[in-house]
Amino acid sequence: MSEAVEWVIHCTVLLAALPPDTALSGKVLAEYHGVSESYLLKNLKLLAAAGLLESIPGPKGGYRLGRPASEITLLDIVNAVEG
Repeated sequence: MSEAVEWVIHCTVLLAALPPDTALSGKVLAEYHGVSESYLLKNLKLLAAAGLLESIPGPKGGYRLGRPASEITLLDIVNAVEG
């Protein structure tokens, strides 16, 4: 499993613990995990394209789960990032 998969798993778990409809910016997620924002955003966009995350535009936007956490599997995440 690649490092990218590991980081987006961490992000997905963190987003799953938030109240519904709460979003965190890519910058906040990158700072929290101590990784490059551009690196993380590239991979979060893959999860959004797969429907696992939802990208919220605007200054108070960010990422939140695209479906209930109970409907997201590790395999879904791996497939979204690694194809």
